[in-house]
Amino acid sequence: MRRSRKSIAQVAAFAAGIGLAAACGAGPKDGVGRWAGTMDTLPSGQIVVTNPAEPLWRPGEAWRVEEVRRIGRMEGDGPDVFGAILTFAVDPFGRIWVVEDQAQEIRVFAPTGEHVRTIGRKGGGPGEFTRALRIDFGPDGNAWVADPLNARVSVFDSTGAYLTGHNIRGGFIVLPWPGGFDERGGYYVPTPAVGTSGFRTVVVRHDRDFSPTDTLESPNDPVRREYFELVSSGGRMMAGVPFQGGLISRLTRAGTILALLTDQYRFFELAPNGDTLRTITRPFEPLRVTQTDLDTVREELKWFTDQGGRIDWSKIPDTKPPVRDFFVDDAGQVWVDRADADGKTRSRFDIFDPEGRYLGVVEAPFRLQMMPSPIVRGDTLYGITTDELDVPYLVIARVVKGR
Repeated sequence: MRRSRKSIAQVAAFAAGIGLAAACGAGPKDGVGRWAGTMDTLPSGQIVVTNPAEPLWRPGEAWRVEEVRRIGRMEGDGPDVFGAILTFAVDPFGRIWVVEDQAQEIRVFAPTGEHVRTIGRKGGGPGEFTRALRIDFGPDGNAWVADPLNARVSVFDSTGAYLTGHNIRGGFIVLPWPGGFDERGGYYVPTPAVGTSGFRTVVVRHDRDFSPTDTLESPNDPVRREYFELVSSGGRMMAGVPFQGGLISRLTRAGTILALLTDQYRFFELAPNGDTLRTITRPFEPLRVTQTDLDTVREELKWFTDQGGRIDWSKIPDTKPPVRDFFVDDAGQVWVDRADADGKTRSRFDIFDPEGRYLGVVEAPFRLQMMPSPIVRGDTLYGITTDELDVPYLVIARVVKGR
């Protein structure tokens, strides 16, 4: 098993770096000749993409999102009443497999919204779940369900019949679960790696026989972040300082790691051996922290202050990161969740093509949760939204692309 040794701290010092994933193919060719950014290749082979503030899309070329249907109800009985949704997936037939977190069962819905079947239940036996965190579909169309508290990955066929289970290191939860399939059929599982720096995880790639073949080191944040700390007889508790930003990373279908520094709007993409493949930046205007933001933080940190923790309000920055999270669609385009969106009514995304060019902004007429991550297949977007009472719904929308 080969082990990657280079850390993100070694590569993130690159001045303009924001590594974007080039997960599939080349980007759209229309309009590339009028793109005002630069794309340079360093002697190492690293591609450096520097975007202008202006989008590549012209009027009439931008995409829009139109809601088609929702699956879910606020009350009553039935499979379309959800308590909590931590993960969902779309199979090759367009059916949506939703893990109902409270019931620990998979509810399968047709593309038109009808309930097809329910799979599994809470428990420790074959085909049962303790805490199912992710569903992925393999090259053969089978569903692989990661259940770390049961220390296994359960495999089901397209009809929901249980086929087999694979043992994994369990007993811990990582959200979002950094695993799944790459485009070559390799399956990735996060695994604890305890060292001198304490608990951390690496991602282990397995072949089709579920034999480990490679190990990817988890990226390290090159920026030292501050925490509020409470030390008592009961132990040590820490709460991150709000609005200082952080590092978010995702495994891509190409088997690379795509990472985003939210406070710098800077991506970088790492190869399995730790080399930097691509960095991408886009300029942004700092966003002021508002009184509403501070009121929200006060409520979110109540768990900490209720146990005796103290908040040093002088450590909270005056500005907040311009972006919150991202996901990659099936065509390799990156959707970046903008922080200036109205969190109660809608989501706004910056869209980058697979080569890193900034295309423009897409606004959804609803607020999408980023955990679980939205899914885009062709011209269809799937995601989880909530109403004013925080009731979850599975929303299906059409992505209408401009000329």
